[in-house]
Amino acid sequence: MTTAEKSYRFHIVTEPVSLSEEKSKELTDAFVNLACQTTGGEDWQSYRPAIEGWREYYTTPGARPQDFDRIVLVYDKDRLIHFTGVTRFDLDPSHHFVYIRIAMTLKQYHRAGLLRSAVLSVFSPEWLRQIGEFYFVSRTANPIIYETTRYFAREFSANSDLDLTMYPQITDDCELEPVPDEIRDLALRVAERISPGCGLDPKTFVNKGYYKRFGPIYKEPVYYSRNPVTNRYFEQTLDHSNQDGILILIHVQPRLHPPDNEPQPLDHMR
Repeated sequence: MTTAEKSYRFHIVTEPVSLSEEKSKELTDAFVNLACQTTGGEDWQSYRPAIEGWREYYTTPGARPQDFDRIVLVYDKDRLIHFTGVTRFDLDPSHHFVYIRIAMTLKQYHRAGLLRSAVLSVFSPEWLRQIGEFYFVSRTANPIIYETTRYFAREFSANSDLDLTMYPQITDDCELEPVPDEIRDLALRVAERISPGCGLDPKTFVNKGYYKRFGPIYKEPVYYSRNPVTNRYFEQTLDHSNQDGILILIHVQPRLHPPDNEPQPLDHMR
């Protein structure tokens, strides 16, 4: 049985703030262990920068298990193989955000669709109704994550009553599609909120050094996707030694339906 064919166990923590101190510590240890395996290379057990850096990260207010609004845990039997931590914030009364602060998948489970499934499980109909129009935000140095997010936006938009528009879009010419000025301005504000003092290049959407304060936690930072153009864009624009990443914004809004009194197509009467 291949990795993609296996059945996995999903567990959603809907109220992380209510986690006990013991459970929060247990999850912190599990997150650090998985993150080190993912970013520390073959000798991850002895790669101290990742061990120490991720420990500091997951014990920093905002990234502790109890600080998330939702957590998705994915297990292969009893082994934690993926987790996603989501928070919500508002920049102002008109701009609401769902922020995937962290998403980690063990390297051998890449391309098993775990991030897509985790995000879909977070976006329950009840939760979406509470939020209304919002922006989904993430940042990544991983071309696989970018391509997974792009696929998710297309698929979710095609099969729901929501319109999802993702920024930035990498073209076949290894450039970015034109981005509206208001989205660039919003991206700058978002980057300052989630990565204070790190900066964002609005031309490339590169979020500078957003993990740098935690040291060189990514020993092997490059994970190639099936799209060579996306891989090339990441190679050309990111400085992995600086812990750079691409900022991703997805505008999510209810799809407009024609009023009840508006004439409908009569194709079915032919």
